[in-house]
Amino acid sequence: MNILSEWHVATATDGKEISVKIIPLKRKQNSTDGYTWVEVGKLIELESGMEIAFNPDGRSFYTSFNQLYRLN
Repeated sequence: MNILSEWHVATATDGKEISVKIIPLKRKQNSTDGYTWVEVGKLIELESGMEIAFNPDGRSFYTSFNQLYRLN
């Protein structure tokens, strides 16, 4: 997960592979100067455009029920 906005390969537990992109998760934070956008984590973007959150380990994610993928 060194470079953002590049396509990476994720492998499922059954051997299937998909291409995913790692994108920043940004939230609006209140400050004295108004609002600023702060990166609070990372998301997975599939080729279809759907965004999925990482699991707490930061290396795996579920695309659907019982479909676990890990980044290579």
